[in-house]
Parts: sequence; C-alpha cells; structure tokens
Amino acid sequence: MEFTERRGEILMQGQVYCLRDAILEVDLAFRIRYSGSLLRVRPYSFRYIAWIRGGKNVLKYHNVHAGDDDYHHRVYNPLTGKEEGYETLERHNFPVMAEVLDEMELITRVLNG
Repeated sequence: MEFTERRGEILMQGQVYCLRDAILEVDLAFRIRYSGSLLRVRPYSFRYIAWIRGGKNVLKYHNVHAGDDDYHHRVYNPLTGKEEGYETLERHNFPVMAEVLDEMELITRVLNG
C-alpha cells in the first residue's frame, strides 16, 4: 500500500494479494484537518475492485461516479465474471477494508473445487 499526503488529504493506493489468486485494488482518499491539536481524518472517496488474476471480476465498491453521491456495490460470479448483484448503499453501510476482504473470501470459495 502506498500513502501520499497532499494539500489537506491523504491518498491510500495499492493492491492486496489474496488466496485463490484474488487481487483487491484499493484507492481511498481521506481529508485531514486539525481541530486545535487534534488531527481529524475522514475518508471521502472509496474504490475497492477485486478480481481473479488473469480475468474475472469478484466485486466492486465505490463512490467515484462524477456528480453521483451514491455508494455502489457490485458482486460477480468469479467463475464466469457475470454480474450477480448490484445495490446502492448509504455511507453508513459502506464497508471498511477488512469487511471487503471477508466478502472476497466468501465469494471466491467456489474456486476451491
């Protein structure tokens, strides 16, 4: 993971290599500001995209559509790459990275057989 700080924000970008040749691409942006001596960090831009090495999508979470404040969640069949689920989430329902990794693990279990 790479962290970059620039004018009031921190960017977190990189890839996480997981079991079953699954890869999670992470692209997060956090606003930072001081309130007195207290540093406040708040995420505002999210993009998690997971796929199987060599091709098929696994899942996507993001809020990066221009002019769109929605949080999107898409699930794919890792055997076929076909989208099997889509939902729009509220900010408070958006998962943290550990939850995304847990979901990836559940989705890719079908690749063990």
